[in-house]
Amino acid sequence: MKSFGTAALLLAVAVLAGPAAAQRPATTTPSSSMSRPPGGTPNNTPAQMPGQPTPGYGPAGRPSTQPKQPSQTNNGTAANSASPSPYGQYPAMPGVLPTEVPMSATPGPTDTLHVDLDQALALFIQRNYNLIAQRFNVNLAQAAVIQSGLRDNPNISVGANAYNPAIKTLFPFGAKHGADVPENNGNATGNTVNIQVQQLINLSHSRAKLVQLSSTNAEVQQAAFEDLMRTGRYQLLQTFYNVIAERRRLLLLQQQRDQLDRLLVGFQEQLRLGTVAGFEVTRLELERESLEKDHSDQLVQLGGDEAALRVFLATPGTTFVAPEGQPLLPDPPATLPTRADLTTLAYQARPDLRAATRQTTYAQQNLRLQKALAVPKVAVGASYASYGSTYANFYMLQAAMDVPVFNRNQGNVQAAQVGIQQSGNVLSQVNLQVEQDVAAAVEQLQHATDLRRRVTPRFVASIQDVSRNATRDYQLRLIDLVSFIDKIRAYKDAQMHLIDVGNRLELAKQQVNYVTNTPVFTN
Repeated sequence: MKSFGTAALLLAVAVLAGPAAAQRPATTTPSSSMSRPPGGTPNNTPAQMPGQPTPGYGPAGRPSTQPKQPSQTNNGTAANSASPSPYGQYPAMPGVLPTEVPMSATPGPTDTLHVDLDQALALFIQRNYNLIAQRFNVNLAQAAVIQSGLRDNPNISVGANAYNPAIKTLFPFGAKHGADVPENNGNATGNTVNIQVQQLINLSHSRAKLVQLSSTNAEVQQAAFEDLMRTGRYQLLQTFYNVIAERRRLLLLQQQRDQLDRLLVGFQEQLRLGTVAGFEVTRLELERESLEKDHSDQLVQLGGDEAALRVFLATPGTTFVAPEGQPLLPDPPATLPTRADLTTLAYQARPDLRAATRQTTYAQQNLRLQKALAVPKVAVGASYASYGSTYANFYMLQAAMDVPVFNRNQGNVQAAQVGIQQSGNVLSQVNLQVEQDVAAAVEQLQHATDLRRRVTPRFVASIQDVSRNATRDYQLRLIDLVSFIDKIRAYKDAQMHLIDVGNRLELAKQQVNYVTNTPVFTN
């Protein structure tokens, strides 16, 4: 009976030490709101007139390819630069999307949407509601440019007497007896007609200045749109990589939990036969509960990121988005970009910096416009009156204008001068933010790359040895149950470490792309 119990125990331990090499990696959970980019990025709320707008390196990157169609299974013009970037540029506007990405993809209940990174980005540009709404702000600003260039319409007025008391007639048009009445002064009809035409003349050319101001505002709105797309793209990539990592963690925990369940079945049988001590079963049950808690926590984290991913891709709440196509341990960059090179790229391509720069131009143009509006417009016109003045047919030329005695637009001029100072400070802040963002991204990339380079093939192989050695040593009774569980935990921690290392490197590369708005690292 004792030999039978020992054999069953060894079989259960062998099951516990089963394969666990195909686990998948994870990382820190990113912000899923598109209104709060990490790294102190300025707000992306569209600018309103005349206020402020809120607006890979190493291995050769493969050219951008057209995304493939996601499978479902049931269960901005960049900123002007002195020289073109060697990494290319992100698109400034959504444009025409690949035909393989269906706009009306609406998976049914409990569907799984399998997407790789290119497909997720295409769906984001095509479907994301925040991005579409901000694009309308660009259209509104462009319409304002058209409106600002329109001239004032001429004014025409026509008047006639409604009642002639001398002949007691309403609307005496065509009356033939009016000339016999002395009060009509020889007017045969007894009627009087006045016609007047007026046109406003702009002496200060304020219309041209308003067109310039509206055009600059359209550029600010365009930059705000591109900055929103930049921030949303980065947060989408963060969430995408985190979901991959969390699913890999979850798979690892599920495998260990299931293996421990099978081991507990064998130990409980041995406990019934009296061949193992009760504390060993209790110790395994406690370990199983610990895995269950970790598994539950991981499910909560995955659920939050899945919800954020569905919002980015505008997919129904019944759909599970399954990101694919990313390796557990991506290769580290052969060489790293320098801080100076990345700062140059950021100054050339960052849309928030371009928006702040154009806002200073907007403030200066607004001051010129407000000064021009202090000059009153002149109304010129001509009028004709029949039997309504000194002569039977009276012709007159007219000119009128406001006299700028009290209101010379002083308040708006002063506000425009303050706006210039304000926009200058905002531009200085954005310049400082760009430098700090690049510095932080370079440091993060260096740390993530160093961490990845320390993960050698020998280290990965030694992780697998931990599990195999634990099984062998326990079979030979070289270690007790506590040591065996410690080794199993060490194996789990090592696998989690590999997941974290790979995810950190991917997020660090995307951070560089984000702070420069340039595809320094390709997917």
